[in-house]
Amino acid sequence: MYHPCGVNNEAAKSPLPGFADGVHKVIETAIEKNDLDFFYRLYLTRMAELSLTGQGEEFIKYAKSSLDDSQNSLFMAKGFEAIGNLIDLKFAKCISTLDELEISTRGNDIHAWVDQISNLCRAYINFHNGNYQISMKHAQISIESPIKSGTLDPMDKGRLIRLVACIGLITSDVVKINKCALDILAIENPDNLSVLGQAKSAIESMQLLSQGEYKKAYDLAKTTIALEEAAGRVGIAAPFDCRFVVIRCLYEFSMVNEALDEIRKLRDEAKQNNSAFVAYLCEVGEIRILSRIPNSHDEISTKVNKLRNDLLINPDLKAMTWLVDLAEFFAKSLSNDLGRINTIVERNPEFTYLQQLGKSVLGRHKQEDANKFKELPENTAYEVIRKNLHLSKVKSEGVKKQREYLKRALAKGEQVGALEIFLRQDNSTLEAIINLSSASNSIWLESLSRFAIERIQERNRKARITGDQLTSREIEVLKYLVSENSISSIGQTLHVSKNTMKTHLRNIYRKLDVNGRGEAAKKAKENFII
Repeated sequence: MYHPCGVNNEAAKSPLPGFADGVHKVIETAIEKNDLDFFYRLYLTRMAELSLTGQGEEFIKYAKSSLDDSQNSLFMAKGFEAIGNLIDLKFAKCISTLDELEISTRGNDIHAWVDQISNLCRAYINFHNGNYQISMKHAQISIESPIKSGTLDPMDKGRLIRLVACIGLITSDVVKINKCALDILAIENPDNLSVLGQAKSAIESMQLLSQGEYKKAYDLAKTTIALEEAAGRVGIAAPFDCRFVVIRCLYEFSMVNEALDEIRKLRDEAKQNNSAFVAYLCEVGEIRILSRIPNSHDEISTKVNKLRNDLLINPDLKAMTWLVDLAEFFAKSLSNDLGRINTIVERNPEFTYLQQLGKSVLGRHKQEDANKFKELPENTAYEVIRKNLHLSKVKSEGVKKQREYLKRALAKGEQVGALEIFLRQDNSTLEAIINLSSASNSIWLESLSRFAIERIQERNRKARITGDQLTSREIEVLKYLVSENSISSIGQTLHVSKNTMKTHLRNIYRKLDVNGRGEAAKKAKENFII
């Protein structure tokens, strides 16, 4: 009788390779009883371990060792080769093998199995190449497939759900993360596979992060990373998603140097692991963190330009070009260039994360509507903080009520360890926090107050060098100074007289503290004024 996974049904004659001496007694007993189900489970367990520890070649050899010589087994051998190449991060070879296999099995009863593993492999490969939307489609097809081959259920199904949750984390899609948290709980785990338990923990840490429960998210993600690294999880099975969670939590704790160290480590590892998407996500994350560090303008400018050159020129990286806009968004937020920020947001309607960031930044400059904010939910820590911060800025509520709202936000912030969400607020909110801290015994609030003072000082220093005091007309003139056009030509373009141009230039040079056109253009670029 043909085994559903192509395993030879003849009597077992020897222990399967790759196991310690301690289990040989159990194996010998199974041999005596000709217990094929035992060997089948052992076979799958060993395959799973090889796949999770980055041993693709061994996986291929081991998978083929128990296949018979039927036509379907030959097809399955090819399928296992594709998975082995995926494990070894040989993405091009994996895709080539899958393309060949799909053509060869059309009309064959094993094609459904081939389609399932093809979608699994393509989900991972498209993700690591930056095509996260295509990755999502392949993952969903594989997860929802009615075929149960043994290799995709429940371990791989859990890992695919985890991958989808990671995409939700990257795109700030809370609904998707919450759905994955429910989907993973619905997967049966009769063999108590640790990898499935770790997938559940990883998704829970992402969910906690999205809810603003930063302390809990950090602890759970760190624990999951420790367990998976101890188990040798590498390659596509590496806990990069949990490391994203840790980095984001460090950022929200306002531990910027620690966050910077972690994101650089992850970036370097991602480059070694052939994961372009994770590497470039880290590049953008690094730009965001650097924006919190004084005197980092030159480094940010260099990184944005490099990212632009990498992603916009190489056609193979086309799917990741939106990351250039995300990086520029963080850079332009430094100079408060609302016009450019609005342009970036408007041309990326499909990217939820950019839309949310844009709404947050651009919304700061709109008149507050108390009734609209009072209707906001308070189901999560993040929602409680956000709602009450909004209400604390509504002047029509009165000073006393504004302070009450701010106290509620701070109380929840202290509970979950949030700092950065408060430090991102305007100076008037930071000054209110400083005033509240003087009448409080909270060590956390005292720490936040100290950070708030530093943030205000940092903003004031930045205002002196970033051209915040330039008029809109002077900034317009400044934009033309980077060209090779003559001053008179620029004046004609702007319909400005020669004497007025001279006045604008004197004011620009004085305000930027420079001695000429070249220095002004250089300083404006470095500080993201233009």
